[in-house]
Amino acid sequence: MVDKIHIQLKKPNYCVDELTVVSREVIATKKVKDAYSVPQSIADNLKSFSKFLNGIPLIVAEEYKGENIEEEVVYTRHNIPVVSEKTAESLIEGRNSYFIYVNKGGIFVKIDGKKLKEIRERKGISRTRLARELGVSIKAVAYYEEGVSDVSLEIASKLEEIIGDEVFERLNIESLKELVPQKETVVETKNTKSGKENRDIERLIQFLKDMIKEKYFFDKAPFDAGFKVSTSMFHRIAAKTGIQEDEELEEISKISKATHTPTIVLGEENTETASDDENLITLDKQKIEKIREILARTPISRQFSIE
Repeated sequence: MVDKIHIQLKKPNYCVDELTVVSREVIATKKVKDAYSVPQSIADNLKSFSKFLNGIPLIVAEEYKGENIEEEVVYTRHNIPVVSEKTAESLIEGRNSYFIYVNKGGIFVKIDGKKLKEIRERKGISRTRLARELGVSIKAVAYYEEGVSDVSLEIASKLEEIIGDEVFERLNIESLKELVPQKETVVETKNTKSGKENRDIERLIQFLKDMIKEKYFFDKAPFDAGFKVSTSMFHRIAAKTGIQEDEELEEISKISKATHTPTIVLGEENTETASDDENLITLDKQKIEKIREILARTPISRQFSIE
């Protein structure tokens, strides 16, 4: 049995519906009927939220452009992996199948180029012979071995007969990261909050600015903002304003604990004392200037170094 933590979020307008932590890997999932219906704004928030948590964004859907999604096949929408519910469960449980994915040119199987070259040479098969038996060019074989391109389903079937299935990469959480280009993931987003909530977050940033390396702002996520920080052993901290219900606070607490992300909850008057939950730091938003003092004397300071 795989050790995992699963949190189902309540708000339907969030960029993320479920958060799963498997062996310290965080998967932020958006669930929809048709993956093509996910707009760019939701995708950007999902990628940014995932990057803040050092996690993987994932869309789970039944269809893509009105067509049923194939089991154990990975699609993409806005550079986010898209899979069926069953395939997502297999990923989380560690039941590895071949890494098959859809691209503009068709359906492909991801291969390990170095292993292909190693086995080909061990079997005494030249590139010329392999190209002939696969029905492709010698240049195509070179691209396979150099990791430049993967093989179609038709070529994969022939390759398995000639070389064996060891050359095919397996679909798992780690390999899924390859489909999320890091350079396209938003590193620092803009603060879209308005009014008092915007000012509260900006004031908080001012009192923590010498600690902050990266800033993230979320329009439709459990946190309003997140900061990668530079203190030793203290990797990130989140912020949340305007919590109206105990259920929402409980949800934030679960996420903070599961992802090891201490969260500053900005509230109303007389809330600057530490919460019983050591993952949360509740703070009167009128006394934001006390944030360092509060951080230093909360239970969380025993887990993280606060400078």
